[in-house]
Amino acid sequence: MNNLISTLEYIFAIVTLLGGVIAVHEFGHFIFAKFCGARVDVFSIGFGPKLFSKKWGETEYCLSIIPLGGFVKIYGQDPEELEKDENPQPERSLANKSLLARLSVFIGGPAFNYILAILIFSFIAVVGVQKLPSLATRIVTNSQAYLAGLRSGDKIQKIDNQEVKTFEDVAQIIALNPDKTLKFSVIRDGTLMEVQAPIQKEVAITPYGEPAMAGILDGLEPLGRAPVVANTTGTNTWNFKHGDKILSVQNHPISSWEELEAYFNANLRNLPSTLNFTILREGKEETISTPNISWLQKQIATNKNWGASQVFEAVRLYSPELFILQVMPQSPADKAGMKKGDRVISVNGKKVYSFENLRATIQQTGEELVQKNKNPTLENALKIVVEREGKVQELNSSLSSTKGKDPLGQTIVTYTIGIQSQGVPHFPSNMLLERTLNPFKALWLGSKETINHTVMTVVGLKKLAFGEVSLKAVGGPIMIGKIAGDTFSSRGWRDFLRIMAIISISLGVFNLLPIPILDGGHVVFAIVEAIRGKPVSQAVTQISLKVGLSLLLLLMVFAVYNDLTKVLPF
Repeated sequence: MNNLISTLEYIFAIVTLLGGVIAVHEFGHFIFAKFCGARVDVFSIGFGPKLFSKKWGETEYCLSIIPLGGFVKIYGQDPEELEKDENPQPERSLANKSLLARLSVFIGGPAFNYILAILIFSFIAVVGVQKLPSLATRIVTNSQAYLAGLRSGDKIQKIDNQEVKTFEDVAQIIALNPDKTLKFSVIRDGTLMEVQAPIQKEVAITPYGEPAMAGILDGLEPLGRAPVVANTTGTNTWNFKHGDKILSVQNHPISSWEELEAYFNANLRNLPSTLNFTILREGKEETISTPNISWLQKQIATNKNWGASQVFEAVRLYSPELFILQVMPQSPADKAGMKKGDRVISVNGKKVYSFENLRATIQQTGEELVQKNKNPTLENALKIVVEREGKVQELNSSLSSTKGKDPLGQTIVTYTIGIQSQGVPHFPSNMLLERTLNPFKALWLGSKETINHTVMTVVGLKKLAFGEVSLKAVGGPIMIGKIAGDTFSSRGWRDFLRIMAIISISLGVFNLLPIPILDGGHVVFAIVEAIRGKPVSQAVTQISLKVGLSLLLLLMVFAVYNDLTKVLPF
């Protein structure tokens, strides 16, 4: 049933996106043809055999079986039609309309694509988009961000004197500054602080499909962890059971693991001899108390560099992030003897602090073995230390390699061992809603975003034409359909509408290219006819249309081939 629902969602998304933007395009031609007095014989939503048709006035309106688009048949668009018509109506023929009228009809389709994009972007601006605040929600212990001095909960105000409001702003500045050291101005416990953080680099894909270096800051995470406790022995030294959710400590509300860490970091030197926690256990709220922690207070006083992480390690208070939820059958982890409930401690002698850190360590190990011409599937590729039922043991595991495709269709290899984390993400409660209720400002923002995407599309086409980016960046209907389905099913209607607007802009730009058979080609013919004072000869027109059709078919075949190379695993 779930597979059926997922399939229907994909079909709905593809039909809505592709069918919608093309139908709007054809409606633009239709409405301008009607406005200038040309006769419209057929307006069809969809192609192929008709499911429904009705004639109102002089136009037949059709709903056809293939819902991916539509077409408009305008009387006299082909001058030969008047010669063959037994009852010609030259005054209603598009060929006999003024240059301005014909140009409006040809440009009407792309114009309506732009109008659709502006309306979508404006609507999104009105309803608003929720964004993560510029908060270092989680700083992974011992990561580059942590070693630089950033801490979980830091409110990032500026980066190199540039104000930031959302985590998107933070990520963008970091991405634009690989291999640089940036100054983070943050507020921590009400105090403004400055932290110098070195930015690492990774290969990313630009909007034009070019590989480029982008900056990342290892350990800076926008999402936190739910305050759920995990252990391998049933209970720990502070009387927590596996699965308990912490609601408060010493009557201080806790909503994330990071808030729990922040409480202990702030009160580390002033902890009472017994701590009281409010927890949710098996759906019921309870209060538990720790045994006397005077021994821990002595440890804290002795170790001046201790923080929450060291305290939690000492009392075996763990987040479920590094606990195994599932081991895939016949995977390297399964063959190595890893089991559900194991806590991963280290890999090849390196302590791991997060599941992403674990994943990156495994990937790096596989890539290093390949560089050394060693087989990553060797039995002893990984030495993984785990805790099981309170006992620590070392397991030897191989790696599983999976080939995939990057956005350019290049083969990439991902190394895994086949385990799933018990971790539960926690979204910040102070999400920002960026919106405007001013309709004029919304239209301005929608127009501005439409112009930006138009410029990006034109620049992308120019880069393709001059060989500045790989032709593998060209996508076709399969890739568009996949993007539409994935976006609709996993990212919500706002992102789906945004993709629809971008595709609508791309369709508008593409149709204005001066290629015969496209709207831009018709515009060129009309202008040439106006300059010459007579129509272009039928022989030249027919040859041009055949060349244009051949180019389009060639481009379509190439785009579909690219789609298949990106979708198929070989």
